[in-house]
Amino acid sequence: METERDIEQHRFSAKPKAAADGTRKLVPLSVGHRGYSAKYAENTLSALQAAIEDGADAIETDVHMSSDGFVVISHDPSTKRVFGSNGGPIKKRPYIGDLDKLLTVRPPNEKMPLLREVLELFVSNANFDDKWLVIDVKADNEVDIIEGIAMAMKEIKDDFIFWNSRIVLGIWMVKFLPYCEKYLPQTPMMHIGANIWYARKFLEAPTLVGFSILLASLYSTDGYALIRESRAAGKAIYVWTVNPDEAMRMCLALQVDAVLTDNPVRFDELRKEYLKREADGKDQETEIDPESAVEKVLTLGTKTRLYAFGLLVRTISPILRIMYE
Repeated sequence: METERDIEQHRFSAKPKAAADGTRKLVPLSVGHRGYSAKYAENTLSALQAAIEDGADAIETDVHMSSDGFVVISHDPSTKRVFGSNGGPIKKRPYIGDLDKLLTVRPPNEKMPLLREVLELFVSNANFDDKWLVIDVKADNEVDIIEGIAMAMKEIKDDFIFWNSRIVLGIWMVKFLPYCEKYLPQTPMMHIGANIWYARKFLEAPTLVGFSILLASLYSTDGYALIRESRAAGKAIYVWTVNPDEAMRMCLALQVDAVLTDNPVRFDELRKEYLKREADGKDQETEIDPESAVEKVLTLGTKTRLYAFGLLVRTISPILRIMYE
């Protein structure tokens, strides 16, 4: 008999589909990275709603906490890039009377949403009924943001069974794990990162449903090993941030569980193309060996760029861990 945890795990994993050759293949889910950010200002309500309305299975967004205790939606710790404001870091600025007055530089010039406004979409908007949300808890946050997330969830709907089928906490650093256990002990969690060695620290986390790994980091011996280990452990593999067509095709060939992309519409087009070729029997790629799958879809130039970027990430990631742990 499946447990509630098994059901949650399946909820956030790709579903096998029958191929023309009789095998069963994983077709990655589509996750709108900061919403439909190829078309709208990132992390705005318009971007998040458009991703779902245009076919994404889920959305991903980022959180920080303001000085007056509001969990706000922003990838950056400052407002300079997205809002053109040089008023200092978000954590030192109040939301009321300050951050709530800012508008995105990119049209249609929207305000910075609160997490609770995003959560409200899952309660009041019928388009979100079977969708879910990855909340990226950025590494530079203080640990009390986990309590803030829990309070926002409870404020919008005091029903954690409801939320646990719709929310995945995206956790970068192990420093957050005790606070996840304290304030959101049943909420599914996913490690987001770029360092494969560090990712393995999360394997025993009781609510772990999978890993969200930088594309370049997966293109490595260690990355392929993590894919195999995750499959063996029943954990999902997500990949970020996947925008070029070639990268999307790489993820389809790898049969990962989900792709985080700025352009969920384009990924859905390529996903449908992939499924049609399978249905027509034009592709007979039955192996799920990561190396073999990747070799079939990447050009030499892309392989070289991924290798170089992956090497850079492995070099600087120890420094980032020291900064944020």
